[in-house]
Amino acid sequence: MPLKIIVLCLSSLLLIDSVQAKTTELDQYLVKKQILDQTYKIKDTKALNEILDVISDEDSRTMPFQADQNTLIEQLRLYADHIDIQGIITTPDFSQFAEDIGDKKVKLLIKQNLIQNCDLFFEHEFQRVNPYHVAIKLSSDNKNYHMKIKNNECQF
Repeated sequence: MPLKIIVLCLSSLLLIDSVQAKTTELDQYLVKKQILDQTYKIKDTKALNEILDVISDEDSRTMPFQADQNTLIEQLRLYADHIDIQGIITTPDFSQFAEDIGDKKVKLLIKQNLIQNCDLFFEHEFQRVNPYHVAIKLSSDNKNYHMKIKNNECQF
């Protein structure tokens, strides 16, 4: 019986810790500055955009960024309601692959990959609780792919 109580207590502590782990330092700072409320809803869009603009400028200094073995991110801009991302597909045989499976299937695969990586795109709690989306433009040798995913398409 005592073992069950200990396991239950440890499980509760781990659950509480994982729930708290969602908030980032940026979320906490924005709440402290009253740009977000306690539930991470946006209270001051203008002030949030000003801060995100500074962060975007700082992040641009580290671009381009190799997101994975197939994608190079060249630009990333954060806004109060969305993120704009531009990148290139670096896979050597991508054009042949896209031709073989077709445009519709390529777009579906890209979208599935984006949704699998929702935790990376919607990193901050304010991006998860407010209406928010990621607009991404990926370019290959001979085609541009424009995709959009909304936070409500993700499972956090």
